[in-house]
Amino acid sequence: MENEKNTKTDRGTQSQDAFINSIKASLDTAKIKTARIRKTDSQLFVANVVSPAAATLLAGLTAAVGGNTLFVQAASQSNDGGWRLACILVAIFGFIATVSGMFKKQFDDRLVQGNQCVGRLLSLDLAITTGSSNWEEVTKEYREIVKAFPEFIS
Repeated sequence: MENEKNTKTDRGTQSQDAFINSIKASLDTAKIKTARIRKTDSQLFVANVVSPAAATLLAGLTAAVGGNTLFVQAASQSNDGGWRLACILVAIFGFIATVSGMFKKQFDDRLVQGNQCVGRLLSLDLAITTGSSNWEEVTKEYREIVKAFPEFIS
């Protein structure tokens, strides 16, 4: 009879260990995915700042100096070639600014979700480590995290 209790306890401990490992694996996955999103978000931020600044600077220089003076080689190729090149470049920088701004907003939202997921998993890991929560609460919280943030855990 005592051997049967030990077997059940061993299975329970193994099950808890597997559950804890699952939480730690989910935390690692969420950290990696959130770090990737943060990196892309930073790159989009740079593009979203530099591109409109470049468009404004180019437009201002072109207006002050003259398109054909600024782009002499383009001006020599065709009539008002410098002005055309300046307009094309400003349009391209403006397009990049618009597109990067749209993607930046999407990545901002995903970054917030990723940070929330990592925070909740860290809190759960701490609760397990310190023993401040019972297994029912831990299981319920992990289930809610998986349900709320499936793209960061799987």
